[in-house]
Amino acid sequence: MRHLFLATLLAIPSAHAAVKLTALTISSTDANGKIQGVGAHRFKTAQHGGHPAIFLIKGSDTAGAIINGPNTAKNGIDIPLTAGTHTYTILAEKSNSYSWSNYAIQFFFDLSNNPQISALAPLNTTSTLFFPPFEANKEFVENLPGYPVKTTGTLVYKSGAVDVKLTAFQFSQPELYGVDRVTSHEVRSDRVLDFVGEFTLEVTAPPEIAAGGVVNGASFTPKVAPGALFSIFGSSLALTTQSAAALPLATNLGGTSVTIGGKPAPLVFVSPSQINAQVPYETAEAQTVPVVVTVNGVASAPVNVAVMAAAPGIFQFGQKRAVVQNADYTVNDTGNPAAANSYVIAYLTGAGRLDNAVASGGAAGAEPLSRPRGPVTAAIADMPADVAFGGLTPGFVGLMQVNLKVPNLPAGTYPLVVTVNGEKSNAAMVTVQ
Repeated sequence: MRHLFLATLLAIPSAHAAVKLTALTISSTDANGKIQGVGAHRFKTAQHGGHPAIFLIKGSDTAGAIINGPNTAKNGIDIPLTAGTHTYTILAEKSNSYSWSNYAIQFFFDLSNNPQISALAPLNTTSTLFFPPFEANKEFVENLPGYPVKTTGTLVYKSGAVDVKLTAFQFSQPELYGVDRVTSHEVRSDRVLDFVGEFTLEVTAPPEIAAGGVVNGASFTPKVAPGALFSIFGSSLALTTQSAAALPLATNLGGTSVTIGGKPAPLVFVSPSQINAQVPYETAEAQTVPVVVTVNGVASAPVNVAVMAAAPGIFQFGQKRAVVQNADYTVNDTGNPAAANSYVIAYLTGAGRLDNAVASGGAAGAEPLSRPRGPVTAAIADMPADVAFGGLTPGFVGLMQVNLKVPNLPAGTYPLVVTVNGEKSNAAMVTVQ
């Protein structure tokens, strides 16, 4: 049950990035960054003609999947850059017999025809473990067809509150790595070794919570309760993806922290696009309270969420299937229905305040059990379902279970609704045989 619950809780929708890398060019130069003449190497992605082509691999594995290709017409890039570190490996075919001792790389963001970062590095001829020094390129102009390219003399691109900084660049002679994966036109070996390069971009951006992006962690409705699990969606919410490793839950993961109503929230999971956390039991019930995400000391604008006395949300998977265990503890599904008049266990969050208090971020205990202060009822297909127990699941943070008897219904799939302290949950489906 633990793995299903976590998989349901941690479903991550896509988020929009503030900046995208949309084109690259690499040119051979002299030591001062001056473009070479006839016979110079000029590698490009599709926005600038794409031939001879630059092909990219995410990360540092030269055998990794090429993310743009398989040919010059399709080697364009559209790489979202969220807050954090982004490293890519470069593959380029040696397209003529000339040898050059320096190379300049140009970065184009958000479909700009003008580069925003340009760097110069000596050709790496020494070791795959050696990364030569690089610097902001000196001024030069290269007249690509329709695209006059001028260096910017900077390693930092600023877009609003977002900073993109080039922190590493190297370009290596083909014999150093011994890789043959591409030609000047397409992704294929041709018995000619490839240039291999690498660059790293570090992106800093203030965290941004999406409008309406603070929701119940199970129902995804904009209502939570003290002790409930909740989710935050947005961009640049963390510099890394990290899950809590121990209990009680910490209030800082990888430099990310959250406050709700001014109280620090225990964190289950953080990533650039989603955070899962617990509403502290100390949070006051109010019509709305502000939620703020802070990453390495930089705070987001607040987004409000309603804190109720209870906000039951049934965890779901698939097509709005309730996370329910049948009497034999297997997961209820269309191919594994529950018998009418049998007892099942439904899993929720949002019980609210408890008769036996649990510390924020701490796991619920078994002796004594902790129940919500208000009554718990349930219905399947609008038929009352007897509740044998409704309270927190021992060993878990913020997880509520309701042990209920399936009404005497004909075989079929029906909506389950749980009510806690007068507040109804979302409707999630269970199957009866």
